[in-house]
Amino acid sequence: MDDLLFRSLESGATAVTQSHRQARSLQLGYARRMVEGGHAAWPAPDIVTWDSWTRRCWSVWQDSRVARGQQRVAVLLSAAQETRLWEAVVRDSVLAQGLMQVTPTAAAAAVAWKLSWEWKIPVPSVSGAAGEDVRAFAAWAAEFDARCRSEGWQDRARLPDVLAAASEGGIPFAQELVLFGFDELTPQQCALLGILERSGTVLRQCGPLPLAGTATRRVFPDSAAEIAAAASWARDALEAGATGIGIVIPDLATRRSQVIRIFDDVLLPAVVLDGSATARPYNLSLGLPLAEYPAIITALRILALGAGDMACGEMGSLLRSSFIGGSDEEQVSRAMIDVACRAGDPLVDAAEIIRIAQGAAGGAGQQSCRAPELAARLKALQLLWRQLPARQAPSAWAEVFAQTLAAAGWPGDRPLDSAEYQQSEAWRELLGEFSSLDRVAGSVDYPEALQVLRRMASERIFQPQSAQAPIQVMGLLEAAGLTFDRLWVLGLHDAVWPQSPQPSPFIDPQLQRRHRLPHSSAAREHEFAQHRTAALLAAAWEVVASSPLRQGEEDLRPSPLIAHLPLVDAGSADPQSRLARRVHEQRPALEDLVDERAPAVSGENTVPLGTGVFRDQAACPFRAFARARLGARALASPGVGPDAADRGILLHEALRLLWTGLGSHSALVGLTREALVAAADDAGSRAIGRIAAGRPRTFPAGFQQLERERLCRLVLAWLDQETARLPFVVISPEQQQTAIFGGVRVRIVPDRVDRIEGGGQVVIDYKTGDPSLGDWFGERPDDPQLPIYALAQDDVAALAFARVRVDGCGFEGIGRLEGIAPGIGTVAQTGAAKEFGSWGELLAGWRAALDALGRSFRDGAAQVAPKNGSRTCEYCDLGPLCRIADDGLPDDGDAGGQP
Repeated sequence: MDDLLFRSLESGATAVTQSHRQARSLQLGYARRMVEGGHAAWPAPDIVTWDSWTRRCWSVWQDSRVARGQQRVAVLLSAAQETRLWEAVVRDSVLAQGLMQVTPTAAAAAVAWKLSWEWKIPVPSVSGAAGEDVRAFAAWAAEFDARCRSEGWQDRARLPDVLAAASEGGIPFAQELVLFGFDELTPQQCALLGILERSGTVLRQCGPLPLAGTATRRVFPDSAAEIAAAASWARDALEAGATGIGIVIPDLATRRSQVIRIFDDVLLPAVVLDGSATARPYNLSLGLPLAEYPAIITALRILALGAGDMACGEMGSLLRSSFIGGSDEEQVSRAMIDVACRAGDPLVDAAEIIRIAQGAAGGAGQQSCRAPELAARLKALQLLWRQLPARQAPSAWAEVFAQTLAAAGWPGDRPLDSAEYQQSEAWRELLGEFSSLDRVAGSVDYPEALQVLRRMASERIFQPQSAQAPIQVMGLLEAAGLTFDRLWVLGLHDAVWPQSPQPSPFIDPQLQRRHRLPHSSAAREHEFAQHRTAALLAAAWEVVASSPLRQGEEDLRPSPLIAHLPLVDAGSADPQSRLARRVHEQRPALEDLVDERAPAVSGENTVPLGTGVFRDQAACPFRAFARARLGARALASPGVGPDAADRGILLHEALRLLWTGLGSHSALVGLTREALVAAADDAGSRAIGRIAAGRPRTFPAGFQQLERERLCRLVLAWLDQETARLPFVVISPEQQQTAIFGGVRVRIVPDRVDRIEGGGQVVIDYKTGDPSLGDWFGERPDDPQLPIYALAQDDVAALAFARVRVDGCGFEGIGRLEGIAPGIGTVAQTGAAKEFGSWGELLAGWRAALDALGRSFRDGAAQVAPKNGSRTCEYCDLGPLCRIADDGLPDDGDAGGQP
């Protein structure tokens, strides 16, 4: 801080800055000067942003009118009120019918309105506007102005003009005014400041003193390497005793999570390793929308329960949240309720959660789902919601929202940490802002009120306050007017710097260029970037400007604005992060233990396993161990509407019902076409009815009719294939059996078993996908289900996939004789089975492979050995448990060996 600015503040001058960060920097600089001067306490300096200062001037003017016995001129609208007013203006206009999104359109119109007043561009009349978008804005602007005038509202865009008129009328807003860190002043600002100066205000403009330091340039392979290098550089500077370290990242908003991860890894590996609560030595200037913080996410989800159904995944997050009363005591049971919810419809409501929490879910997990406090809180919420009026003012809804959260026990029973406490306080402030919408919003219903509140939470950027950190990470705009000991500016490649022009769609482009509006042209962007770059290069004693060479598949070049800087070798990147090094440094204290064998299964399993245990043992022994013995499963994530698995289940059920009624080939061919259509339609209808009864949201009435028609067409197409077969009798439509392989008892539920004319059984498995006979063969078969089914039957003549698909139906299988059905060949005719000389050898080969898999499972073989490398692991949900990715996935085709 220079001496003149310090003395001005000390004598009572008002300093006005562009941003809150600049104001904070000046306050810290002033405090430092006072401490250096030996002061233990001092009056706070008057340092405010431009927006805060103009609002304060408005209050001074209004208070002076009241003091003189005059009425207040108007009511100054808040940012939230203005936003909702613009949305109402756009939504109520005749032009809204052609808009897909009202909210962003209204936001763009508000920006255009503000720019028009800041840069003294007259808003055209509707008849005089050029272009459809400009005409639309002219109509909206006229309506916005009319509503403000009729209601006595003052918008913030015209506030400086109103203050200028008041100042000419003799209202003294400031005796001495110091403008700090302004890159440029708008014509509107210049007009107000000029009038103040002519009225006797002492006006000065200053900025940070340029530092005659050194500036160099570096390049890196990609942005991740660039961020890591900047973090390491900041760490070295911190260890060398530097305190004012700046990291500027143009696209910080999109890279925020990546920056935090890399900076934590480099600067605080202990935080990543053991979750310690060490304070970070860096501060990110860019906060997140309030709606993205955990406590607020929970609050919004609690309120959403009052509006109706909720997706299972979202409900699960709500149930497991620690920001609801009783979460610690009922943590396990609420997690089990989450699991129970995912087994049904994709949408659930509060009534369903109450039913499960009271132990009405049924099944073995019923007791573990009991959560009496959760049920009681949800019942209290239901009682509250039933008493709500259909429509009321936002302030009344704000009270309802507060009551709802209190009934839910938000923000939880445990003590909040500093960040969580600030989130809860920010939420209460948000409800206060929401209450102020009575003036502009009128009466609304619950869903609309919640939608507006959620939008306000998304629009409000929140950054929890923390202790001053020596490393400041910020965007380009936040760095304006600041100085540092050392500064690194990242991401200055030619695709983003200078930025591409982004003119307002609602102001005539020629007028924007003529008045030199921000972002109006490439020349304007180049001039701004040139000025900003020069300021950054003079903002520290040591400045590094860098850029990546690639972004995805795109080659990049350094921005031409930094190409003149001397290029410094960036050095070779350390392939190992500080976290990885710390882990390896601790390895001498650890004992490596290779544990690939679980305890053997003693005795014969009394509860039969599914045939999937053999498929899993063949694919990867650890998968079979984890699923069959540990019960490890990923949580289900039901989507909205039926998926491919649901449609497959419907088809299986329809065909089971059909053949239970028909029973034989002769009955099939004896039906007329009309009777056949009726039978297929009836089977499809009953299948849908049975499954939809337990999942009404997945299978609404309209879908049931469409699915019934689809099933009927598919079943009829399949029956054409059945008609062409040799005569048969259906002896087992999905009847359960058991079989033993290698000492492992498995449950057998074939889709169908037929007895063919002349003797022998045909085992049939319906498939709606694209199966392959090759999956039946090898020491580790990919899909041994049908061979297991076949070996469990007496006198098996054939086994086959029944491919039932819209794009074609047919059999594909192997039989001991020719002509059993089209698509079923003999061993000699099937390429995948040619290593076997006969049907008996084929069955014996399958028996040997399955017995070997069964024995390895019983003996406890549980090594992580995916059969086909990354292809086996691609859709496996056990990655976090086996952690194979920690050592790198094996290449495709790498066999893990016989389990």
